[in-house]
Amino acid sequence: MSSVSLTAKAIRRSLLAAAATSVAFSGVTFAEEEQKVERIEVTGSRIKQVDMETSSPVTVLSAADIALTGEKTVADVLNNSSINAFGSWRGMSGYGSGASATSSINMRGLGSQATLVLLDGRRMPGTSSSSGATADTSQIPIAIVERIEILRDGASAVYGSDAVAGVINIITKKEFEGLQFDYSTEQPSVEGGDATRFSIATGFNTDSGNVTFTYEYYDTKAVMDRDIWNMDDPTYGDYSSFSSVPNGYYDTGEVDEDGKAIYAFYSNSEMCEETENVSNGTDGENNGRCFYSYGEVTKLFGDMTRNSFMTNFNYEITDDIQFRGRGSASLSETHTRYAGTPVSTNYPVLRADNQYNPTGKDMTLYMRSVQIGERDTLTETNNYDILGGFVGFSDVGNGIDWELNAQYSGSTTNSFNYNLINDNIIQSELDTGNYDVFNTSGMSYAEWDQQMTALYSAANHTGVYQGKFDSTQIDGLASTLLMESDNFSLAMLVGAEYEMINFKQTSDPESAAGIISGGSGGDDVDATRDRTAAYTEIQMGLPANFDVSLAVRYERYDQEGTLTGAEGQVVNSSTFDAVVPKLGVSWRPVDSLLVRASYGDSFRAPNMGEMFSSQSLSFERAYDSVWCESNTDENYCATGNQHKTWFGGNPNLEAEEGNSLTLGAVWNVTDAWSVELSYYDITYDNKIEAVSADDVIREENLNGGSEFVHRGADGKIEYIESGYINMSSVKTNGFDFATSYNLETNYGDFNFKVDMSHVLKFEEQANAESEVVDNAGLQDYPQWRGNLAAAWYYNDFNAAWTTVYIGSQSGQYWRDLGYSYITDTPDYFKHNFQVGYTHDWNGTITVGVNNLFDKEAPTWYNFAGYRDVNTGLYDVLGRTFYLRLNQKF
Repeated sequence: MSSVSLTAKAIRRSLLAAAATSVAFSGVTFAEEEQKVERIEVTGSRIKQVDMETSSPVTVLSAADIALTGEKTVADVLNNSSINAFGSWRGMSGYGSGASATSSINMRGLGSQATLVLLDGRRMPGTSSSSGATADTSQIPIAIVERIEILRDGASAVYGSDAVAGVINIITKKEFEGLQFDYSTEQPSVEGGDATRFSIATGFNTDSGNVTFTYEYYDTKAVMDRDIWNMDDPTYGDYSSFSSVPNGYYDTGEVDEDGKAIYAFYSNSEMCEETENVSNGTDGENNGRCFYSYGEVTKLFGDMTRNSFMTNFNYEITDDIQFRGRGSASLSETHTRYAGTPVSTNYPVLRADNQYNPTGKDMTLYMRSVQIGERDTLTETNNYDILGGFVGFSDVGNGIDWELNAQYSGSTTNSFNYNLINDNIIQSELDTGNYDVFNTSGMSYAEWDQQMTALYSAANHTGVYQGKFDSTQIDGLASTLLMESDNFSLAMLVGAEYEMINFKQTSDPESAAGIISGGSGGDDVDATRDRTAAYTEIQMGLPANFDVSLAVRYERYDQEGTLTGAEGQVVNSSTFDAVVPKLGVSWRPVDSLLVRASYGDSFRAPNMGEMFSSQSLSFERAYDSVWCESNTDENYCATGNQHKTWFGGNPNLEAEEGNSLTLGAVWNVTDAWSVELSYYDITYDNKIEAVSADDVIREENLNGGSEFVHRGADGKIEYIESGYINMSSVKTNGFDFATSYNLETNYGDFNFKVDMSHVLKFEEQANAESEVVDNAGLQDYPQWRGNLAAAWYYNDFNAAWTTVYIGSQSGQYWRDLGYSYITDTPDYFKHNFQVGYTHDWNGTITVGVNNLFDKEAPTWYNFAGYRDVNTGLYDVLGRTFYLRLNQKF
C-alpha cells in the first residue's frame, strides 16, 4: 500500500502552491517531492487531504505561536484570540456547581455552548457545571499541545451539533522520542497569582508503532479582590447592609405625605466603629445602618492545583490495519472564598416581644456570619477520557480508508461549601430570647462577639454539591475515491456515531429545600441522553482548479429527565432531530490565490441542565431601575446589590437553529508574505439564554410591571423568578483579517503576524415583540479585537514582541436607559516581550514579561467598584514576569 492512498489523489490540487499557503499560516513544511507528501486530516473536513487551506477558514496556532503569547494555560491563549470577540468565562469565586473552577471559549460572542471543542478531532468531555455542554479549556495541559486549529465557521454537518459558531481542535504531540522536561514560573505585580508549571514528556518509537507519555503539574495561588479593586477610592461604594454588626429594618408605624408607610433601619453604631471591615452609616439617609465591606476578604481567583496525564499510542497490526489509542486524566483542586454568609435566603425576624428588641416592632434582620469565618469552597474536579480504535485500508475498488472507534469519557465534580447558615436554626435560636444581637444590654465587645459566634455556630452548615457526567461513544467511518480523470475527481466519506450520556447533579437536601443561606442548591438534575448521527461528505475536483465540498448530517437526541416541583417528581422526555447541510466552494485562479466560500446550517439541542434542573436559589447582581428611579437608598441602589433569584430548567425549550456564511480569499503575495481576508455572517435562531435579573427588571420597567418580579410592601424586590428561554434570534457579521511576513537578513530572521476581527453588527432580539438591539460597539461588545506578533531569530537567540488590542466601547445606550453610571471604555493595548536562548546542552531558556507597561484594565462604571472590570476580556493582574526552562535528552 502506498503511503498516500487513492483518496488523497482526489483532492490533491496545485501541490506546491498548497504547501506555500500552509507554510505561511501554520509553519508546517512539506518536502518538495510529491511522493513524500503525507495526507492529513484538516479541521473542517473528515476527508484527509494535502492542501491545508480548504473552503472553510481555519486559524492555526502552532506550539511556537503559543509560546510567543507568554500565557500559562490553553484557556488564556484562546481567550486572547481575536475570534473570541467578547471574552470568555474564567473561573472566579462566588459561583456554584463547580463553575468557579472552570474556563471556556466563546467564539463570536454566541456563548460557550455554541463552540465545539475537540481534542485530536474528537469531542472533549464536558463539565458537570454545564451539564456536559461546555468543555473546560483550563484542564488541558499546555505541555501536550502541538497546535490549535480554530475553524471559524459553523460545522454541525461535519462534527455534529454545538458547532454553531465554530470549532476549536486541539492537536496533541505524538510520535515523540526521548525525554523532555519543562518548567515555568510567573509572578504578577499584584499580590498573589504566582503560577508554577512542571511537565515531563517521554516517547518510544519502534518499527511497529510508538507510544508517548506526558505528565504536567500546575499550581497557581489565589488573588484577593482587595489587591485588584481600588477600595480606598472615595467613590468606592460596594458595601452591604448584611453586616457582621446586624441591621434591623422595620415599619415605624408612621406614614409620609403620600400615605406610604415609613420604614427605618436600626443598628448599634458604636459596635460598627469597633468591628473590622464595617463602616458606620449613621449620617443622613443611611441613618441607623452599618455597612460591611465584603470585598476586603474575598478571593477573585482561587488557589488551584492540577495534575494531568496523557498517553498516545499506535501499533501496526498488519500492513493495512493499525490500532491506536489515547488515555488522559486531569485531577484538580480549587480553593475559592467569598465573604461570610449573609443570612438572606430566608430573612430572620426579631420579634416585637423579644426582650432585646429596642424598637418594639418586628424587625427584619440583615445579618452576616463573619464571626465563624468566610465562605470557603473546595472544588474537586476529575476529568478522564479513554479512546481505542482501528484505522485501516482495504484494497477494494479504488481503495477504502476506514476506522472504527470506541470512547469513554467523563467528568466528576465534588464541591464543599463551608460556613453556610441554616436559616431555620437562626430563627429558632433568636426566638429563644437568649441573643442580644444589638448589644442593648451593654456587654463588652468580646462578650457580644462570643455570643454572636455561638449563634452562628449553632446554625453552621456545610453545603455539598456533586456532579457527574459520562459519555460512551461508538463511531466509524469509511472513505473512498469514486471517480478520477484528468479534469474531475470525486471522493466520498460516510460515517455514523452513537453516544450514550448520563448526567446527574445533586446538592445536599437542606440547600435543595431552600433553608440554607450563602450557597446555591436545588438545581438537581437526573437525566440521560442518547445521540445518534449519520453523515456523509463529498469532495469534487473540477476543471479550472475548482473544488466543491458537500456535507450532510442527520442527528437525533433522545433525552429524559426528572423534574421536581410543586406536583412532585415528573419524568419528562424530549426528542430533537435535524438534517443539517454544508456546502463549500474553493477556486485557485492562480497558484498563489485561493478564493473560497462556505454555507452551512447548524442546530443545538437543549442540554440536560437547561431542560431538567429543578428550581434553585441564587443571588444575582442587578440595579433595580424601577424602585430607584423614584426612591433613594444608596446601598440598595448600588450596582453590586444582589437580589434573591429563583432559577430553574424549562422542559418546553426548543432546539436552537443557525446558519453561517463565509466568504474570503487567501493570497500568497510572495513566498514570504501571505494575506487572508474573510467575511462571516451568522444567524442564530431560538438561542437558549439564561434570563438575568437585570433583563427581568428591564422588561418590568419597559412594560410597567412583571409577574416575575415580586416586591414587598416598601416596593423593594423580595425575589425574582427566572430561567431559560428561547430568544427570538441573534444575528452577527463581520470581517477577519490575517497577514504573515517573513524577512531574512544578515542580522537574523524576522517574522511578523497580524490578525484582526471586526464585528459589523451583533443584533439580539428577545422575542418577536421586543426591539432589536445592535450590541456591536456597546459596553462589553468591542467591535475590534486583534493581535500583533513580531519575532526575531538569530543563531541561538530569539526575541518576540506581542500586542493584544481590544477596541473601545460606548456606554451611551445604557445611559439612555437610565443607567447613568455606565461609562465609555477606551481602546486597550497590552504589550508583552520575551527573549530566549538555545544552549549547547539541547535546551532553552526563556524570560519575559506580560503587560510590560502595566496597563490597567478599563472599568464599567464612572466610580470605583467591586469587580467592576470584565475579567473575561481584560487582564487584571498587571505586569507579570515569567521564566521558562526546557531540557531534552
